[in-house]
Amino acid sequence: MMKRAFDICASTLGLLITWPLLMIISALIKLDSRGPVIFSQVRVGKGFCPFRIYKFRTMVEEAPGQGLPLTVGQDVRVTRVGRILRKFKLDELPQLVNVLVGDMSFVGPRPEVPRYVEPRRAEYSEILVVRPGITDLASLKYIDEASLLARSGNPEQEYRDKVLPEKLRLAKLYVHNASLRLDLAIIVQTLLRIVNSSVVVCELPELKAIPQPPSASPWVRVSSLIMRWRRPIIILLDVAMIIAANYVAFVLRFDGNIPSEEIGKFQQTVLWLVGIRAVAFAVFGLHESRRRYTSVWDLQNIVGGVLTSTLMFYGLVYWTLGINDYPRTVFVIDSVLLIGFLAGVRLPLRIFREAVIYRKKKKVLVVGAGNSGERIVREMKTRPEYHRQPIGFVDDQVALLNQRIHGVRVLGTLGDLPKLVEKHKPEEVVIAVPGATPDFVRDLINKLESYEVSIKTLPNVKEFLADESTVSQIRNVCLTDLLTRAPMNVATIEATREMVRGKSVLITGAGGSIGSDSSSDQFVGTSCALAL
Repeated sequence: MMKRAFDICASTLGLLITWPLLMIISALIKLDSRGPVIFSQVRVGKGFCPFRIYKFRTMVEEAPGQGLPLTVGQDVRVTRVGRILRKFKLDELPQLVNVLVGDMSFVGPRPEVPRYVEPRRAEYSEILVVRPGITDLASLKYIDEASLLARSGNPEQEYRDKVLPEKLRLAKLYVHNASLRLDLAIIVQTLLRIVNSSVVVCELPELKAIPQPPSASPWVRVSSLIMRWRRPIIILLDVAMIIAANYVAFVLRFDGNIPSEEIGKFQQTVLWLVGIRAVAFAVFGLHESRRRYTSVWDLQNIVGGVLTSTLMFYGLVYWTLGINDYPRTVFVIDSVLLIGFLAGVRLPLRIFREAVIYRKKKKVLVVGAGNSGERIVREMKTRPEYHRQPIGFVDDQVALLNQRIHGVRVLGTLGDLPKLVEKHKPEEVVIAVPGATPDFVRDLINKLESYEVSIKTLPNVKEFLADESTVSQIRNVCLTDLLTRAPMNVATIEATREMVRGKSVLITGAGGSIGSDSSSDQFVGTSCALAL
């Protein structure tokens, strides 16, 4: 219901906003070639119901009777206007009408023609439980499908045997993980892909795009030029911000009406200010760090560089240049503005780089709400590369029930574990109890035996404390976690022999160096029975 409401509102708004563009495109199509403005074709929709999909016509009028049913490479049937429309996906704009009337959604599996659906009807029955969409995961992966098919000797067979099965797999993935958040991520990622941006907001391991030939688009050329001259451009930008901050400080100090004598002071001192700040910025290393990885360290250097250069400038103005009536409030306003400017152009790069709207993660239920559990959850929430999402804690301390650690709730006790697994359907259960006894681990495994969930644990206390990373140490439960054999400290070989004399002894790991030494030396003359 919410998705349908979003589709209606967004498609209505889209048509209202883009109608001038729709009129311009319609006129260009008419002027470019004869034939209708709109192309329509029967596609298979939700529940296998056929419907007509609408697009701007991008081919010559006789195209359906000529060549392949697929568009491949630089297809001669595509018109001049059509090439531009296809490049920026503007030919899909009329599908806003399909969305408005309910045939389609903004996001959903792309609708296919009946000839591709019927041979794979069983697979499509899993997919066509939702409305087809203007864009989907397959649209992101095959953003330039025509170029991909052009490399094949038999494009039709390539599409049927390789491309279509992959599209079906991605469509199933979407159906199984559908959410408004994923839809938003796909929409934004589609727009970014259209303009050849490398920014990722929809992060899925299954969504590695097909490698494309190097692009010669103006965007790529401009990006390459910027990267080549990146350092001089950054320095010029900082110089511009230094001058702008100082001038705006005068504007604010005098309420927008700067007296002519104050303008003279600005002109007399601004170059000195640029030089002093340039030296301070070099000392504080403002241009040495990569802006996409801006951190608190960089912000500290910005504040330090600005305040240091402001003090130096203050001394220059009053004690060297002798401008005793220079407004003191300008120093303060200028410093605050410049810190804001410098941080303002650095932080968005970091935020935008990390602004992943949707990232596929494994749902994790954490057993143990102590220090280990806290560290695990903190790392999972701050380290996206682990691709794990903590959904709750389980702990036998009743006092912790319903409390939150880093926003993650304590859902229940160990006795509630089967019920919680059935309700929340985690993919992993992590035992965050370093040194958990084998009985504890066995009991937990028995409780979860009937559920499809992976059980993992942490290493022993010494290994756990030796490493700052917690999530990286999580491992599968192994046999040694289930064996009740506490380590024993024995002072001498004689004491060992006395302890086992006349007894039956089981030595595990007898093939290793320690096991072989134990079986060959320490038990000589003890009259004990050895099982290796």
